[in-house]
Amino acid sequence: MIETRRLSFVVPGLASAPRFLIENASASFPAGTFTAVVGPSGCGKSTFLKILSGIIPASSGCVVLGGHAPAILKAQYPLAIGYLPQFSAFHIETTVLEALETALALRLGKISSKQSSDWLARVVNLTGLDGVMNQKISTLSGGQLRRLALAEELLGDPAFLFLDELTSGLDPHSERELMHWLADLAKQSGKNIVIVTHAIANLHVCDQVVLLNQGQVLYAGPPDRMLGYFGQSALEDIYQFAGSYGPMDVSALEQQPLSPAVPVKSARPASSLKQFWTLSMRQMSLLWRDKGQLWLQLILMISFPLLVAVFALKGLPEVKRLSLQVQTNVVENLAERLQYLTESFQVSSLVGGLSMFQVILLTLMGANNAAREIAKERQVLTKELRAGLSPPAYLLTKVGQVFGFSLLQAALMAGFVKIMCGFPGEMAEQFFILFMATFAMSCTCLFFSAISNTPERASLLSIYLVGLQLPLSGAVLALPEWLKWITRPFITGYWGWSGYLRTFENFRHFDIVKQVSKTDIASYRLSIIVLSLHVIVTLSAALVVIYRKRNHPPT
Repeated sequence: MIETRRLSFVVPGLASAPRFLIENASASFPAGTFTAVVGPSGCGKSTFLKILSGIIPASSGCVVLGGHAPAILKAQYPLAIGYLPQFSAFHIETTVLEALETALALRLGKISSKQSSDWLARVVNLTGLDGVMNQKISTLSGGQLRRLALAEELLGDPAFLFLDELTSGLDPHSERELMHWLADLAKQSGKNIVIVTHAIANLHVCDQVVLLNQGQVLYAGPPDRMLGYFGQSALEDIYQFAGSYGPMDVSALEQQPLSPAVPVKSARPASSLKQFWTLSMRQMSLLWRDKGQLWLQLILMISFPLLVAVFALKGLPEVKRLSLQVQTNVVENLAERLQYLTESFQVSSLVGGLSMFQVILLTLMGANNAAREIAKERQVLTKELRAGLSPPAYLLTKVGQVFGFSLLQAALMAGFVKIMCGFPGEMAEQFFILFMATFAMSCTCLFFSAISNTPERASLLSIYLVGLQLPLSGAVLALPEWLKWITRPFITGYWGWSGYLRTFENFRHFDIVKQVSKTDIASYRLSIIVLSLHVIVTLSAALVVIYRKRNHPPT
């Protein structure tokens, strides 16, 4: 049973002249009933539904679902509340079967394979999706998409199902069929089903109709009594003169106490481990199907090391002649000292520049790895968080993907530059510092992706960040003292550059860069520590953002 008492919602930020989207709305929705919320455009129907489902909190008044506050019910039993917005989101590259199997695996945990397949078959049969199970979602019609969205919600077997404009855009036959089906589902299952709709042709199949105007309840009751209540012969006339009617007298209802809390029959979502595995499999499948992204990654991983070599060609002979380790007798005579100084000036800029160049290219690949990953599926994430998705499980799937890309990109860059440029030092140390720089940038861009509403905005932020790496690192032009202490802790490129240079600290290459460079070169260990902090801080921040999306979903 759903009950509201003097429910109000005020537009935020207008305290001086409050605007009520919902004002003193009191109503009762018995269990096992199908209710339609209708009214003129802009009357507050969708806002009312979001308050009932716990998407947004009321400004005043109360709402209870089976005697439980929606916020508490969502926290304890997220699958008990099903909410379907007007426009649902899917990974359109997947098939209907794959989408439903993923939704089932994320929502239901402790059930056997047979129970899972039986329940899926039942929901598919209920929603009439039998004939399109192997079709890609991108090929579905509007009506089929709505049925798929409804099937996803029904997989969690919610006791309370809220539908916003589910019938919008359907042909008259499909609309009538769906309304009758929802009415039967409510009766047979005992669910509370509430639908917001502009369609009035099929209101007679509902158990109850709630008519809103300017946020107030003008009528709440059986559909066959609504015309008599307003003294009109057609529903269209009620809409036309809605502004002349006052709110319904619900004083008797408001005096009744709210129903006591009843046990909620609802399953727990799948464990975080199972969700992580399910999301990882989906992530790998989506990546494999995105041939454009795979080709882009391959081109970048091959062309960027080649680009470093192209810039190094002219100075390679001079660089390779510096491969001898510095000994105590290196400058025993003046001739060797002069030769050393000459080589220093000729090669220092090349060594330092090539080191920074490969780090910048790797941070660019790191940004490409992650910038769009979360933002591009923002609506899908919101839907799945509502159904009990674990934020850590979700984030770890994204981290796993960028981790793998970063390993491969750093390995190819480190190996190619080692062979082509002949830089000395331990290959393992060089690979690790380049990997950490790439991975740190990827994690930072995952955070940008989490806070961005669109993938385009996330990409733009990431491009700006990469563009700032070179000037703010101080590797090319030294920064003012006051500025370097402010910016340097946040510049991934600086720490990658410093750490890489330190890998040939016992060779002439490092000595000549250090003598000519006006920028301090941090130690290898400190560089690893700072880059690790970048990873920890940015991923923690991204996790907080995802938790906030779950607790305060966009409206």
